[in-house]
Amino acid sequence: MVNWTNVTDFGQLPAVANSATNGTFWGVMLHMLWLILILVMINYGFEVALLVASFLAMIIALILTYAGLVSWAMVMEFAGIILFMFLYIIWSGYKK
Repeated sequence: MVNWTNVTDFGQLPAVANSATNGTFWGVMLHMLWLILILVMINYGFEVALLVASFLAMIIALILTYAGLVSWAMVMEFAGIILFMFLYIIWSGYKK
């Protein structure tokens, strides 16, 4: 249950959504955005879609981290996905 008497200005509104869901609201929203970006860009190939969606999600996670809404683990998760995709692209290029 959200206690709306604690919200005194618009700046506290994002934090109320996080506290009402035990800190998972913005993390789940970030992953849903990441999946939607992958589905939108899948026509360009899976590797490209995963790289672009992960990069955009990492930038958004960085902004949300500085706002205090998600942890640094979210940023590192998408950075890890980008790193492994680059390594996969390099590895698959040497196989040919």
